[in-house]
Amino acid sequence: MGLKQLGGRPDAAREQIMAWLALAITAVALLMPGPVVATILSLAEPALEAVRHWQNSWWPWPATNAGDSNLAVDKIIHLMLFAMCAILALKAWHTTLKTWSIILLLLVFAGFTEIVQYLVPGRSMSLGDMLADTLGILVGALIFRGLP
Repeated sequence: MGLKQLGGRPDAAREQIMAWLALAITAVALLMPGPVVATILSLAEPALEAVRHWQNSWWPWPATNAGDSNLAVDKIIHLMLFAMCAILALKAWHTTLKTWSIILLLLVFAGFTEIVQYLVPGRSMSLGDMLADTLGILVGALIFRGLP
């Protein structure tokens, strides 16, 4: 038996599963305890160094050390996670909800993850992260508008 088709479209159920999966991955990534994040980052250091090099090629204020560039990499990660969530959520629910309501719900989700980070060991709330999340949602919405 296949997935129930929602919203009158054959791919609606799959699109909704993908959107929920993106939201779950984002929540897990943003709510991991600090020591777990530090371990993952140490394992991913070669890839992060490549991202830092790429970022320094266009960022107006190149980082002089890894600590400086980690801040920008963190904001890029937030932006990309929420852009992905916005694209997939809009694709999944644009026929049943208004675009502005999906964007508002994503902003609430972003705010919720920032508030909950205050309670997670080794994590903290950040206005900069919330701004990156908001920009990611807006970028994702613009990308979605350009999709066929």
